[in-house]
Amino acid sequence: MISRATLFKVVEVAVLVAILVIYGYYQLTYAGSVDDYISDEVWYVSSARNYLNKVFGAYPKVGEGVYRVTVELVATSRSSYVDTALRVQDEIEELGGRVVKSTEYYGTGDNPLYAICVDIPEEALSKLTSAPYVRSFGVGYCYPNAGGILNYMNFEHPPLGKYMIALSMAVCGDRPLCWRLPSIASGIGILVLEYVLLKRVIGGTWGGVLAVVIPAVTALDKTFRSLTVVAMLDAPLAFLTYVACFYAISGGIYKSAVSLSLAFSTKFSGGFVVPALYPGYVRKKPPAMAILLLVYLPLTVLIALSVPLIVYKGDFLRWWAEAVAGAFRWHMSMKVEPGRGPPAAAPWEWLVGANSFILRYKYVEGVGFVADLVASGNPVLYLGTAVASIFVLPKLRKMPDGGSTWLYTWLTWAMYVFLWVMGNKSQYSFYMVQLAPLLYTLLGFTAYYLSDMGNLTEVAREWLKLLRGLVRYLRGEARLSIQVRLEDVGS
Repeated sequence: MISRATLFKVVEVAVLVAILVIYGYYQLTYAGSVDDYISDEVWYVSSARNYLNKVFGAYPKVGEGVYRVTVELVATSRSSYVDTALRVQDEIEELGGRVVKSTEYYGTGDNPLYAICVDIPEEALSKLTSAPYVRSFGVGYCYPNAGGILNYMNFEHPPLGKYMIALSMAVCGDRPLCWRLPSIASGIGILVLEYVLLKRVIGGTWGGVLAVVIPAVTALDKTFRSLTVVAMLDAPLAFLTYVACFYAISGGIYKSAVSLSLAFSTKFSGGFVVPALYPGYVRKKPPAMAILLLVYLPLTVLIALSVPLIVYKGDFLRWWAEAVAGAFRWHMSMKVEPGRGPPAAAPWEWLVGANSFILRYKYVEGVGFVADLVASGNPVLYLGTAVASIFVLPKLRKMPDGGSTWLYTWLTWAMYVFLWVMGNKSQYSFYMVQLAPLLYTLLGFTAYYLSDMGNLTEVAREWLKLLRGLVRYLRGEARLSIQVRLEDVGS
């Protein structure tokens, strides 16, 4: 006879597996259906391919003995480019190759790439790329139509995310589905970790219920679903950020610090969680050790992972000036002039779905182009969690996780607000993907805590006490006093 507890566990695991299978199937199907670049994939995928070509000397093939090469031609105008392209196409055929994309794709727009994309036999590659009409070249899937893209290394962002994309190209192939596998895997990883964390911290029947509800809600989030299907840096960033917080709550400080370092090496905003992690670290380690783990370890890991790029640049100081100092200045500034490019969204607008970033449009017969991938999140749950987060403030330490997820969510969000105030108003709604899994985890912990009528009453009483104190202060009947005291440990 199967016990009720065992049956519940079986159902719980079955529901989780169903969520993962449905989510994974949908993401893989969509990723394989779009045989082209989506949104900012043009920058990250191209730079990852350039890592393979220029840094590691690896050339992905499209078939046995065949390379796909994007060749930038020596041209100064559209007309000279067209003339050169027509002449070169004949030579490509003589070399046993074929033209994949030419003047119908390249050479137009504000920042055109004067190029052609061809399939060429391996033995003819060197002859083609050394021709006098060739300015530069890149081997792999056809590059997008963007001037300078064949030499673009994306030094404004750390390298780990591009390494992931490059590795997927090398192992699986240089094609859109393969580019997107790291992001899809990151999404699946987040859903699994949400289940484990909620189950571990809450436990019991309610822990089991929330452990499958929260991953389901996360998987349905439009921002999460959109960003975990495109080959950008934000899905791996969200995963590694969540891993760092997961281990911090679970007591694995060193594992948390390593995960934080990897998040920082994927995108510098991975470091935004540092202020939130610090209180938990100093409860378990001396402050000096906490600073070592939160500041110096991420910098060390970044430099270690950047060694191939430092060698490529030929000088550590040149790399540092461009990839660290220059990148930080770039991130603190307005990257796009107001009114140009996609709509910017302040961090508080992410919570209400305002100025949502559209990653892709698709054409629908009889309707026209409609937004297909949108980073619009779930404003109802975002705002509901924000309100509940304010409400539980007086009893934050009484939360199932001691309030840690509250700190991870809102202090990380506050760092984006700080960045906005400091001048970087070129922020977009898809940045919310780093916070969405944490916010939904916080929603689970908050819902569980407030489901207890005793906890609900206790929080309400604390707010009433605070309001009464505020009234007394405003009347002049009480005085606000703040004390800072240094105590010996164990005293």
